[in-house]
Amino acid sequence: MKHPFQLLISTDTHLFGALQNEILVYNLETGSLLGSWADTQKSQHINDQHIRKTGKILTAKQKILNHIKCLDITKDQKYLIASTDSDKSILAFQLDFDSFDCLGLYKRQPMPKRPSSITTLDKDVIVADKFGDVYIVPIDLEDPTQEKDFHPITGHVSMLTDILITNHNNKNFLITSDRDEHIRISNFPKSYVIRNFLLNHENYISCLNLLEDTSYLISGGGDDYIILWDWVKGEKITSFDLKEVIEPHLNDNHLVPEKFRNNDTDKEMNISQIQSIKINGKYYILVLVERTSCLIVLEFNGQDEIKLKQILETSSPIITFTISQNSVILSLESETNVLEIYKFNNEQNLIKDESKSEIIEYIESRIPIEVNNIKEFADLYPISALRKRSEH
Repeated sequence: MKHPFQLLISTDTHLFGALQNEILVYNLETGSLLGSWADTQKSQHINDQHIRKTGKILTAKQKILNHIKCLDITKDQKYLIASTDSDKSILAFQLDFDSFDCLGLYKRQPMPKRPSSITTLDKDVIVADKFGDVYIVPIDLEDPTQEKDFHPITGHVSMLTDILITNHNNKNFLITSDRDEHIRISNFPKSYVIRNFLLNHENYISCLNLLEDTSYLISGGGDDYIILWDWVKGEKITSFDLKEVIEPHLNDNHLVPEKFRNNDTDKEMNISQIQSIKINGKYYILVLVERTSCLIVLEFNGQDEIKLKQILETSSPIITFTISQNSVILSLESETNVLEIYKFNNEQNLIKDESKSEIIEYIESRIPIEVNNIKEFADLYPISALRKRSEH
């Protein structure tokens, strides 16, 4: 069976995917493979985890891969940026679609701590790490920066979970979220100057999304709801409760660990991804709850109301998704098809794009990693691990 994509991002014309330690680039018009790259460095982190669990060292025949954890593309689409888990590196690839392989590794920058989220400007990568610090990595300097020369531009006291750069009145701002329910708005690059805190979440925050051409920010994570903010004013606008919507789609994978349950049916949801799209002046918010076989589509009136638009059900759990023009590309945990493409129809409902079926088959046929069973998959569902638990 094919290994599914643990990460997907896209432009209007290209699809970028990561599976295990490999990155692939496809033409969305033809499905042709334009570039591929595999990390040959082995993962000491995975070896250490195995030793802790079993007391044994991994053998040479067992896979010790340095998995890809984050993907982003610069605003000018000249560089693809990735991060790895074991060696804690940022990878910068020059994109040259006129060459035989469009991916050219330009820079490998080891970081002081493991990156947890990245975002980009044209010439810089902004890196958030698991210890709560944020760093700037210049792309255009080919030589890596020495670790002793790294200085964080800001920091939280908790693991950072998402990071965004946005602009208001010709001034850049940094938006960061953490595992301790905090969202911080800071100046950029002088990010020690804090503009606002957004503090209405009760559980960890896993993902942030900015609505195009507005000052609205959407956040979600371990709560049963998402929140819409005006980040410029530092105000909560409204929230949308997902519990009734998602409850029929929860399964045994969502059960609270037994020792923390109040009863045998306690389930919890973890929001793994939020994206939005503007179509004909209306905003549609797409929300993915980890380990579910559905995508929730919400409609925002542009002022203060969010309502349910659609529940898109799939045959297999959705790992991740990306939006390209007016299409949504899903990565599925499936033994048959690992990708599906949907489009918005005239009523702005998502329907399967049958015209793309041959392109999907072509893309899937060029996935290089075959596995025998799901135990060989990379970590497809990391979000639930952010949830803190107490014995009391």
